[in-house]
Amino acid sequence: MIALLAASVLAAALSPASATPPGTTGVGFLEIPVGARPAGMSEAFTGLADDVHALAYNPAGLALLRQQEMGLVHDAYASGVYHEWAGYVYPSALGTFGVSANLLFVKPFDAYDANDQVIGQASAMDSAYQLTYALPFSDSLAFGGSFKRIGSRLWNTTAETYAVDGGVLWQPLSRVRVGGAVLNLGPGLRYMSVTESLPTMVRVGASWTPFSPDEYRHWIILACDVTKPRESVLAVAGGAEFWYENILALRAGGRTDAGAGPGYTVGAGIYVFRGEHKGFELGFDYAFTNSGDFAATQRASLVVKFGEPLYERDRLDLFGRRHARYRAAAQEGALRQAPAPAPALVPPSAPQSSDLILPVDGFKP
Repeated sequence: MIALLAASVLAAALSPASATPPGTTGVGFLEIPVGARPAGMSEAFTGLADDVHALAYNPAGLALLRQQEMGLVHDAYASGVYHEWAGYVYPSALGTFGVSANLLFVKPFDAYDANDQVIGQASAMDSAYQLTYALPFSDSLAFGGSFKRIGSRLWNTTAETYAVDGGVLWQPLSRVRVGGAVLNLGPGLRYMSVTESLPTMVRVGASWTPFSPDEYRHWIILACDVTKPRESVLAVAGGAEFWYENILALRAGGRTDAGAGPGYTVGAGIYVFRGEHKGFELGFDYAFTNSGDFAATQRASLVVKFGEPLYERDRLDLFGRRHARYRAAAQEGALRQAPAPAPALVPPSAPQSSDLILPVDGFKP
């Protein structure tokens, strides 16, 4: 039976004497949380999706971003096993473009044959490279999609496949968001003679900001998600994020699919130079996760926002602009059909100074 690559490389790192036969692989790394900020809220991020990490949770969220953003993520599991993620987002008048790289790799370790004899050094790595595009369809509705190239390498054997993501984000009220996404939809990964299905996942979530950040110095964000992986049970996650003075963030969350019971997450973040008018923002986030197979996982991530903000009037909004043109045309037609206003009665004007002839030195001209 084929196991996930993450499990196989962890077993190899923790127990080098155990045999690790070539061909044991999978792409379960696609289910690893991306970003310390979403992880600190137990991944209740589908209905929030308001920073570069939307690349991994709901690509539609990119359509509402106003500045360029770059994110870097580092997760440390067992000794020699690392998860790295990097993403970049570029908002423009033609929509928002994004790219990301998602890697899980293990340092070289001893490989053993069936007789427990060392036959050399082996290494393993899973990767996913992603291109994303998102577009607002109106002032409150946005869609996004991604294309992924997924690869897996274990020792001297490789496999490759492709997948797509799709997401929608709706903002019915100024501080309420509702979103949904389907992730990792595509053909399975064929490794030697066995094909393993991708970890396709359906996510639905919502977020609420009770107090406007523009009116209060401290505010809170509440979020919840419901997820259904292809080969797992339905899971519910909830998280909260408290902001103090627009600089310090404290986070906590919990979820129901934490292996041996409900799990919890906590996290914090510090952001400096915060504010779009400054043109640059730097954020450091940390999260501690006590759930799942890796009972105590620590995550750290860096977020950088830069560039001139993109204002709503400059966005390409297909439906909104069409409606605006329609309203403008209708208004112009109504003005053309309206009767001409009656001329107003204007009292005779007083004579101007240039019309008066005044004597100069007692003489008339």
